[in-house]
Amino acid sequence: MVEYKRILVIKMSALGDIIHALPSLAALRELFPAAKISWLVEPQFASILPGRPYVDELIVFYKNDLKKKSLPKKISYLAELRRELHSRRFDLTLDLQGLMKSSLIALLSGCRRRLGYCEMREGSFLVSRPVYGPNRDGHVIERYRDVIRSLGPISEEVAFPLPDFSEPRREMEELVSSLGLRPPLALLFPGAGWASKLWPAEKYAELARKLSAMGVSAAIGGSRAEGGLAKAIQDQAPELKMPDLTGKTDILGLMGLVSLAAVCVGADTGPLHIAAAAGAPTVSLFGPSSGQRAGTFGPLSRYVASSASCSPCFKRNCPKTFVCMDAIDTDEVFAACREVLERAKSSQIGSNRFSEATES
Repeated sequence: MVEYKRILVIKMSALGDIIHALPSLAALRELFPAAKISWLVEPQFASILPGRPYVDELIVFYKNDLKKKSLPKKISYLAELRRELHSRRFDLTLDLQGLMKSSLIALLSGCRRRLGYCEMREGSFLVSRPVYGPNRDGHVIERYRDVIRSLGPISEEVAFPLPDFSEPRREMEELVSSLGLRPPLALLFPGAGWASKLWPAEKYAELARKLSAMGVSAAIGGSRAEGGLAKAIQDQAPELKMPDLTGKTDILGLMGLVSLAAVCVGADTGPLHIAAAAGAPTVSLFGPSSGQRAGTFGPLSRYVASSASCSPCFKRNCPKTFVCMDAIDTDEVFAACREVLERAKSSQIGSNRFSEATES
């Protein structure tokens, strides 16, 4: 086995995708305990990455700023980035993004040993060699881990190294308490990166009513931009007085918040993957994307797939007016919620987390 000493991991975005790559980081550190591992990431996602012993150095790539620069300034920025990367003298580069932008970074690194995962797009396979492992048709987490498996033997246990969020958790406990919320708590995340992944507000409201009937209160989370989605759900079920927590958390705060939840529900979106990585019970909803490929991961996670014949189509905008998400039945989602709630209370890990939430 080659003993690499200076490793660059390229995974710039997005939130859920970076979460999916964290088990590969754990496996990489297990395989090369003495290596210096650098991770190149966009600034808005940097806080989700753990520090030492997993990541020795963060390299921030300002993609959005680069887009706004004139051509001469773009060239100058990339030239400076090239000098910076070359100075590290990487002996292994892992492109877990598999896009044109990440392949450019891999080239700029100056590293000759460049590997990527099995789904390299936009010509990135011409720069980094795709690794086709035993999970090429499986979950993306295992596809990424196949890249590490190609370097040496790794543990079969899937671990998510996360930054410390104990202080944000205490802050979220205070916020939840100030809003009069009592456990067990369900967190609804109605937002998504694609419009085609949105589940109707009336279905979230119907689900909240069903949860309320079994003694589970609900609140709505997400980014500030998703406040309109939260209001639409509130308007559909005003009697529940569901608090709107959208825009009230950064990434570490979100980790603290989901760690208090008895169950988190939403589409294929970053907050659900954060919740699963933090060990919270989750139910995720899949229409245009594939739950088999990218469902929330772990023993307390379940996904509900659309019954629409066109699902999954992997289209950001639906030519059929979101028929696949509309086809996801509220009763089926509620049944999945009950299943993970029961599993959380009966399993040792889950019961501890559930009891922590109920005693806070």
